[in-house]
Amino acid sequence: MKVYALVGPTGTGKSYRAPHIAQRYGITCIIDDGLFISLGRIVAGTSAKAELSKIKAAKIAIFYYPDHREKVRAALQSVQPEKLMVLGISRQMVETICQRLELPPPCEVIEIDQVAAPKDIETALFARESEGKHTIPVPLIELKRNTWGNLVDSIPVKVWGWFYSSRDKTVVRPPFSYLGKLTVSENALRSLIFILLSNLPWVDKVNEIVLHKIDSGVSARLICVLRGYPRLPALCRFVQKYLRERVEELSGVELKRIDLEIEGIVPSPSSPVSEHVRG
Repeated sequence: MKVYALVGPTGTGKSYRAPHIAQRYGITCIIDDGLFISLGRIVAGTSAKAELSKIKAAKIAIFYYPDHREKVRAALQSVQPEKLMVLGISRQMVETICQRLELPPPCEVIEIDQVAAPKDIETALFARESEGKHTIPVPLIELKRNTWGNLVDSIPVKVWGWFYSSRDKTVVRPPFSYLGKLTVSENALRSLIFILLSNLPWVDKVNEIVLHKIDSGVSARLICVLRGYPRLPALCRFVQKYLRERVEELSGVELKRIDLEIEGIVPSPSSPVSEHVRG
């Protein structure tokens, strides 16, 4: 398999131009923003453009989540394209995607400014910044078939019949574009963590939650009283994983570090322990 990279800053028109460049190189498959597209059809993946959070959207785009990348890997193995184009904001991003999807490194890197005039890039950037519009290189009917819920409009373009089953590209406005900038206050984040912990049957009391901003995320020190449980290390690992996933899902905030301090353990009535904590 030969992999081609199409790279350029966000909003410069990569997705819009990808099918035209693919035709020029005889490429029938594209990886773009979390989707695996073959002959104009979405074969596998989740679109980053459907996410509420920009943080989660960025992770979807680089196949950060294991279940997401496994499904796309399986689809790639099934289709076995001879040539594949991977879109990214940089060569490093494309190489990360290739590693996670177990693809060979790019044999050629195409910069967006090599295939688009400065005026066209400027127009694309204006549409992104002023209206929050993004292009997905599949027909409108294909997005509807894949339950995309935030369609704005479609732009008819003249493309080749062999690549698309219809002659449309689709312009969408992702939720993270029209919601504007979302800010989660420290108090709101602390309250969210408190509620999540309090709902766990193994947490008797939450005494203190201390938050600190680090890098692009947050560290949390949690002081709790737990109910008796024979396999304490496994329980603590579960609580850390549970909090990290739920906080990011609900708020878009990444908990980079979670320190769980146990201030006490109270007896717990004997009851079946959930299987997901065992081991």
